[in-house]
Parts: sequence; structure tokens; C-alpha cells
Amino acid sequence: MRITNIITRTTIAAGAVLALSMPALAQDAFDSTAATGNQTNNTNNFTGAQTQQGGNAAAPQLQGATNGTIGPQGGDATVIQGVNTAGTVRVNNLANLEALLNIIANGMEILGIAWGGPTMIWGFMNMAAGTQDAMKRIIWGAAGVTGGLATPGCINWLVASCRDANLFS
Repeated sequence: MRITNIITRTTIAAGAVLALSMPALAQDAFDSTAATGNQTNNTNNFTGAQTQQGGNAAAPQLQGATNGTIGPQGGDATVIQGVNTAGTVRVNNLANLEALLNIIANGMEILGIAWGGPTMIWGFMNMAAGTQDAMKRIIWGAAGVTGGLATPGCINWLVASCRDANLFS
């Protein structure tokens, strides 16, 4: 396909996308002055989709902070600045710890596979060459891959066991 055809088709596609994404410029369906042509005192520039309140409707009164709590109060509650409640909010520190441990576990998995895989392949290549320590490299590589794959499951199991035993409450 020639480059001019590619540029032409790309330009047409971009123009179509821009044309479809432009607003419809809807007119006011309830504008009584549009039919008469008297546009001097037109304050009702609505598309007809807006909800309009009458002139006598009062605006709702704004409410301040609500006295609300999430979780138990007491000595273990942590006060957070900027939260729109007048009471205290309990922070779920277990979720933060669990997220950190998941990051560490995934990193260990990547490192185990990234180190163990090439080590095991290197051991197979040494075994084909007849080197004495080839089996040792294969075992170390297999242990690295196995340990990397097992780390996230073990950490999740330990965190779940601690959570079920209420060690974090």
C-alpha cells in the first residue's frame, strides 16, 4: 500500500472520530422567543434536559460534618485529618500490611524464577558438556524456581492464618 493511501485513510479516520466526538449544539426546545425572533431578553438558554426550579424554591441548606464512626471507637481508633466525619475512623492496617507483603512476595517470585531458570538451563548445558558440577546447578536452579513460585502462596497462607487467629485486632 502506498504511503499516500495510508495518510489519506488515517486523515479520514481521524476526521470521522473528531466529527463524532463534537457536541450536538442543541437548541432550547422551550424557548418561546426563538419562534418570534426576539432574542434580546432571553435568559432561558437551556437545552431542555436541565431540571429547573421555580423562582420561589429555596436552595437546600448545607450540612456540616456528620457524627459518624466506622468500626469501634476507643484507644485503638486512629484519627485521620481531612475526613468529613466529626468522629473517629478506624484504619485498616492489616490491609496495608497485606498489600506490602504481596508486593514483597511477587518480587520474590520474579527473582526466584529469573535466577533459578537460567541457573537450571546453565546446569543442563554443563551436563551436556560433561562438567562435574552440572547436577548441583540443576538442583540449585530447580530450588530457586520452586521457591519463587511457592513464596506468594506461603505468605498468603501465613497472613490468612494470623487474620483468622485475630492476631491483628
